[in-house]
Amino acid sequence: MANSLGPTYGVWFVSLFVETILYGIGLLQGWIYFAGRPGDGRSIKSTVMVVLFLETVQVVFFFRSSYSRFVEMFGELQTNLIWEDSLQLLASYLSAFTVQIFFASRIYQLTKGRGRLSLAAIGIYTILALALVQISAGIAQTILSYKLRSYLKLGETKAITTLQTAASLACDVLITVYLCIFLESQKGELMRTNTMVDTLIYHAINRGVLTTLSSGATMVLFLVLPDTFWFFVGLAPSSKLYMNSMLATLNARQYIRDKMQSSDKGWNSIPLSTIPTTQGPRKNPSALDFETNSLDINAKPAEFPACA
Repeated sequence: MANSLGPTYGVWFVSLFVETILYGIGLLQGWIYFAGRPGDGRSIKSTVMVVLFLETVQVVFFFRSSYSRFVEMFGELQTNLIWEDSLQLLASYLSAFTVQIFFASRIYQLTKGRGRLSLAAIGIYTILALALVQISAGIAQTILSYKLRSYLKLGETKAITTLQTAASLACDVLITVYLCIFLESQKGELMRTNTMVDTLIYHAINRGVLTTLSSGATMVLFLVLPDTFWFFVGLAPSSKLYMNSMLATLNARQYIRDKMQSSDKGWNSIPLSTIPTTQGPRKNPSALDFETNSLDINAKPAEFPACA
């Protein structure tokens, strides 16, 4: 079984290389975010700082593990799972959980006031439940793997690892689907608003696809190719994808506003004579408020929805 690890050491290095690039991109996005002096509240800024800290811990200890394995013990086939491996894995799970909670909070801000038993509330509760399952299983998997102290025994964690990756995958899919459904419902008669909604949906799909593919690849490779490092292809860069998706979402707000302002050719695409002069009962007040305020390109950064 030890021989199955040796030929896949290259995958370890490739994964380290990819996640280091993604980490650098994340640091750049973090600098852009804070340099732009966003008007976001302390909770969002604190969340960004926490994610950047956790990702720094993860990449530092992944490098430390790699140095120990391939420099200090050069020439020896190492199957031991050291404490640095467990710590960087835990930091990765915590970072993913933080980002999932961030997107759940954004959805809540966009749908609050719809009632505790509404579709919006049910979706948020489900997202939170999946995120809690993901982090709980991740912590359990980290503790169990540390006790086993060997990559050759990771097969004994198959059940808890599968639960963790499956919950993470389901959470990401639900966040993406929910954002798309909600944003699509905000379309109205204003061309500029509809264009902005389409852009937000596009960003939401891109975010969800990357993190979902990462979780799916980790689960499949861990089950299909046990006792190898192939599952690192999905696992190592996964938390960096979460970090970049959150920061890209926050940084995209001003870009979308600028794009809409530069391409705007009028407030609407329909004749003014077709706009009703009387206002009937508002079927969905929160949706209308969202369309006229939160999606207003002239709104301040804090008012623009960080939900894509």
